[in-house]
Amino acid sequence: MMILQLLFSLSLPFCVFLPCLIYQWYFLRRDLKRETVPLSNMIWRFLFIFYLYLVIDTTGVGTLWDALSYPEIIRPEEINLVPFADGSLTLGLLNAFMFMPLGFLLPYIWNRFRRWLPVVLLAVSFSLTIEILQLFNRRVSDVEDLMMNTLGAFLGFLIWQLWQKIVKKDSKDIQALGKNEATAYIFLSLAGVFFLHNWRFFLRFL
Repeated sequence: MMILQLLFSLSLPFCVFLPCLIYQWYFLRRDLKRETVPLSNMIWRFLFIFYLYLVIDTTGVGTLWDALSYPEIIRPEEINLVPFADGSLTLGLLNAFMFMPLGFLLPYIWNRFRRWLPVVLLAVSFSLTIEILQLFNRRVSDVEDLMMNTLGAFLGFLIWQLWQKIVKKDSKDIQALGKNEATAYIFLSLAGVFFLHNWRFFLRFL
């Protein structure tokens, strides 16, 4: 029983990290002439992936096994297109706070995200994908979440800009593994969870 509980607790991070590690292995192996990647650069990459794991774990995205468990996927009553309909601002602020590290880490690590528009576009794509995947496990997909997540990423970008001016030190500029490394990590982690994370399997034994 304890072994199953341990495997269950490790299953989600495994599904997030495995596709990203395969991505890294492919690009590092493909470019045999690439200089040795500094350990510090890899640590920042792993920190970014760990952040993605925390977001995915918190938001509770649906999986393929969830989608196969219900007779219908799209349920209008679980889609909210009216922002702030419940009058609660606390949850919206928490959603914004959750995406602020994304807005900070993207420009801090990768040079191509040192303008606000790429950061906002990727944040919108990430948040929208989460909202769509939440349709599979009977959670409410809310336009308010999308708005506040995007706002949080933009605020995180502004914090990075302010930090740059205060510290007056260049951010990390790691050599990207592929043209869209950060984007690949986001959607590979979501795909890994969607296709590989079968939490219902563990419930049969726990």
